[in-house]
Amino acid sequence: MVQYSKHAIILFSILASTPSDSEAFSTISSSLRHRSLISCRASQTPRGVSATGGLNFNDEEKAENILDDLSDALQRDEEENALEEKLMELKRTRTRERVENQNRSRTTVALDTSSEQSLGMVVAQVKRGRELVAMGENRFLLNMDTLVYQEFPDAVDIEGLLNERVDASFSGLVVMAVDPEGQAYDQGVRPGDLLVASSATMGTKMWPKTTLDGLLSSVSSRKVVSPVLNLQVQPANDKATIDNRFELELSKPLGIEIGENDVGYVVVTGFNENASKLVRTGIQVGDRIIAVASAMGGSLWPVSTVEGVISACITRFPNQKINMQFERPVENLLRSVSTKEFVTKSTNTAKVALPKLTPMKEKLLLERCQELLRRYQTNDEFLGKRDIPTVVADKVTDAIASASASFDAVTLSMVMNAHNACGNWKKSIELFEGAVGLKADGSIEGAAFKIKGKTTGEVISNPNAVNLYSASALLNAWVKLGDLPTANRVLAALDGSSGKEVEGKSVAIWPGVSTSFVPDAACYNIVLAAVANSGDITEMMNVFNNIGTTDVQVKNGVKKDVTSYNTVISALSKADMHDKAFEIFNDMKSGGIAANKYTYTSLIKSCQSTLDMEELLYEMKEKGISPDIVTYNTMIRTLCDRLKWYDAQKFISDMERSGLKPNALTYGFLMQGLFRARKYSACLTLFESACADSRTAPIMENVYLFTTAISAAAALKNHEKAFDLVGRMTRSGVQPNTKTLTALVKACISASKSDLAVKVYRKIKEPDGRAMVQGLKAMCNEGHFEEVLETLHQQYRTRGSALSGKEVATGFSNLIQQSLRQKDLLTARKSFNKFLSLGYIPSKVLFNDIIESLGLIPVMERNLAFAPEIPEESFDFLLFVMDALRQRNLACDANFYSALLIAGSRIGGLRRRICSLISESRVTKLTQMKETAIMDSSEDHEKRNEIGWGDLLKDYNEYNTDEVNYNLPPVLINVRKNQVRRVLAAESGVAYRSGRRTQRKSVAAMRE
Repeated sequence: MVQYSKHAIILFSILASTPSDSEAFSTISSSLRHRSLISCRASQTPRGVSATGGLNFNDEEKAENILDDLSDALQRDEEENALEEKLMELKRTRTRERVENQNRSRTTVALDTSSEQSLGMVVAQVKRGRELVAMGENRFLLNMDTLVYQEFPDAVDIEGLLNERVDASFSGLVVMAVDPEGQAYDQGVRPGDLLVASSATMGTKMWPKTTLDGLLSSVSSRKVVSPVLNLQVQPANDKATIDNRFELELSKPLGIEIGENDVGYVVVTGFNENASKLVRTGIQVGDRIIAVASAMGGSLWPVSTVEGVISACITRFPNQKINMQFERPVENLLRSVSTKEFVTKSTNTAKVALPKLTPMKEKLLLERCQELLRRYQTNDEFLGKRDIPTVVADKVTDAIASASASFDAVTLSMVMNAHNACGNWKKSIELFEGAVGLKADGSIEGAAFKIKGKTTGEVISNPNAVNLYSASALLNAWVKLGDLPTANRVLAALDGSSGKEVEGKSVAIWPGVSTSFVPDAACYNIVLAAVANSGDITEMMNVFNNIGTTDVQVKNGVKKDVTSYNTVISALSKADMHDKAFEIFNDMKSGGIAANKYTYTSLIKSCQSTLDMEELLYEMKEKGISPDIVTYNTMIRTLCDRLKWYDAQKFISDMERSGLKPNALTYGFLMQGLFRARKYSACLTLFESACADSRTAPIMENVYLFTTAISAAAALKNHEKAFDLVGRMTRSGVQPNTKTLTALVKACISASKSDLAVKVYRKIKEPDGRAMVQGLKAMCNEGHFEEVLETLHQQYRTRGSALSGKEVATGFSNLIQQSLRQKDLLTARKSFNKFLSLGYIPSKVLFNDIIESLGLIPVMERNLAFAPEIPEESFDFLLFVMDALRQRNLACDANFYSALLIAGSRIGGLRRRICSLISESRVTKLTQMKETAIMDSSEDHEKRNEIGWGDLLKDYNEYNTDEVNYNLPPVLINVRKNQVRRVLAAESGVAYRSGRRTQRKSVAAMRE
């Protein structure tokens, strides 16, 4: 039995028998101590944690220190990243310059393999330490004339030649012997020179060479295509440097302007009116200042900053000249060469149209292309790194197009798979259409896409390039693009169902179908997986049931395989169709198809009981299939989601007995399960006990696990613990992410520490929607209303912003609620108007928040004597809300309406009279809809003459005359059945006489 951490087992066994979260927490701690495990409550606390699990600080000083440490850590990461990027750019620049210098020192020799004069070269491969690489038994040399490996002659002093001409750190190809009568000797090649590149198979490009096998393959294929072989040779021990440094003795004022570039050089950026003729003719913009002579004479002192140059220049005696050393970059040197000289020294490398290749040459070209593709496709290290496979595929496509050649099926499928591996689905589809000359969507329409070379040539379409593999790559591309109808049409073309219509387009006849190749189960599985991922279970089952049923499929022997069943079982399990998943599994077994590890793992989610999981696990082991950590984690996650803690411990025990150790995902599922079950203390205990154990501590240094623990501390309103966990994260080198800091913000808000929450929020560089909601909530609590309002408005206007529409509405709700609680009624009015102007409709939650924030919760009549007085400003705000809703013809909530009337009744006086008129103007939403349907144009005039409730309160005496006759607005409310009694009770409290009046009353009626 494997001895490993039993924290999860202890946890689940205790939780199964504890009635409450707090009791579970204490019981777990005592149980862990009983088992002599180091727990979070032991005296030896991990990473400076106090015995109580928190910080134990009496003030906010330690929290500030942790925030400062977090800021320093984030700042250090930013500075390190910036420094690393700067160093990388400097390294790239220096490397680029070195390569350019090397290229200037290299010589290209053109050898004619069809000439009677021999090439006259023998080449060997050398690795570091001047050690020769054998190509067979004692065969170290490649004869460039015969292309045969041979032994060294006894007369050749190998060691002396290598020690004299080759550097010990060199690794590559060396010319070991040159025939004085050969072409190589005539063009200046000598023993000891380095061979660095050779001609590409097609065209004039040069490809680097470092091995004899690569050189042999390249020369062999080149001789088939062209008799001219170009080799690039570099003299040995040539440092390939250019004399680009010079010194000038200048007088003040210098007349030059300087600055620092991105790679750390002080460069000349321009000249002013004080620049002398020597300065203007001897110095160019872009030249680097390397060193400045000392004021006392003597050696030059290197400089790397503008301040250093200025300091060296101003510490001079009067009329003393300044000796400065400059370095001219390679690009400036090339620019300074005259056009005539440059043209004389250059060669014409423009591409010309090549003649049509012979079949043998075309075959050789395709083989070379396949070799190149295979080299990069089979190595996973190239995937995800600048899309190297697709870059190589583009080069191959250009080479074939430039040669006016055709793709064969193998090369086409390899190039398409390279594009698919890098996510270039559209490019893969276009390549298929251009290479085979058939419409890539499987229809009878003609192909419109052509593949042209960069400078000349065009791919000659070859319909015979369609085979099972290129067609599968095409299917995969359409599926990844989410175009299922087109994928079905392509599949129909592979089936030979020509003439059939799919999505309004007839299926084409593709050459080779049913003769050269037939679609296998993998083609149907591609479409099946796409339908399953779309979530359409009915269509998925149709595709699944049709596999192996048509005449073509029966004839071709196409049947459902294990991949087909795994795809369907996984989709059914995710859709909670558990019985159907087991039914498919039983059909699979009865059909004689052996299940694999993925089958059982997918089926785990469909297990309704722990007994079903145990039976699956037993069946796996009985069939010789060893469950891995993914299988156990799936079981544990499923049980945690169903809150079956006691059952989960069985599989943890079985996992440890099988020799599998829990990983970070295991603990993540356990902690998330406890968190969702609101067992926050147990979640923290599990985390701390695992951190305290030396066997599990390394896997707990995970940002996901720390974030879950911080969220649990936030749920417990323990911001001290949350800060402690963040501090431990920083000290252990785990970088907090946005979710971590969001959890810390929530912890501060839940502990009523909004000031700390705002400080944490401002440290999030790019907050997402959840982080912004919490941050804006903290800012509202701190009274930063203007900033919050501006942020919400900006988020609403910006497409693709962090906040969704619902989150913006939530932000406005928090803003209105907090401004009312802090008695900032002006901001509350402004925010409510902005909320409505953006097209939002107030919810019941918002209405209730307004009532609660103003302290207008209804109280029992017997408790009125103890109820606080209602400020008149609060009532006036309610009237403002009613007017704002009327302007947009929106209904208010029945609870809000009742609170308004009760507030007016308690205040009394004029405000009670206003509430009486409001109750008389009340209409239901259904009544208003009926009246709107029969309203004629004359009522538009009445609506224009309406006055607001706020205006009526302000100028009541003015409107209360016979000379003014305006209409009161109807009050539209939503009343549910269970709210009728409350509404009627509120209306009776403000009524002056029984009975309802008409829905619209003139102001003159108020005198009665």
